[in-house]
Amino acid sequence: MARASKASKQAAETRKQLGKVAKGLGEVGKKAASTASKTAREVAKTRDAKTAKKQLHVAEKAVKVAAGAGVALLKTAVSTTKKNTKTVTGSKEMKKVRASAKKAAGAAKKTASTSAANARKQGAATAKTAQARAAAARKEAAKTAAKARKKAGR
Repeated sequence: MARASKASKQAAETRKQLGKVAKGLGEVGKKAASTASKTAREVAKTRDAKTAKKQLHVAEKAVKVAAGAGVALLKTAVSTTKKNTKTVTGSKEMKKVRASAKKAAGAAKKTASTSAANARKQGAATAKTAQARAAAARKEAAKTAAKARKKAGR
């Protein structure tokens, strides 16, 4: 069996690191989704939510009061969402993703600096793929959070 070249070893290391980044981003997405659902549940349990629910039943007679309760509920939902967003950004999963992204960036840099032109092409391609995956995961997490906020706002 032929000896693996330095370029192919570095490319393999880069692929491994990018795999870790992708997995980590998945974990962050899950964390964001669970936090968003917890937020929705928390908001639903609040006194404001219960008041709004009761007042909506009597809405025919007290439209103005129900509107006031809705505003209070919205304020509560916003503040709870803000509080829980901090939980996601400071979470263990997010820290893992940051660390593995750094490693992947370093590995990609190493691969790109290898003298072989082929290795340079591979490094650039894997970096692009990683960026695309990261952007997609970020977008997905944002969507999930927005859905939860929207659900909480109801």
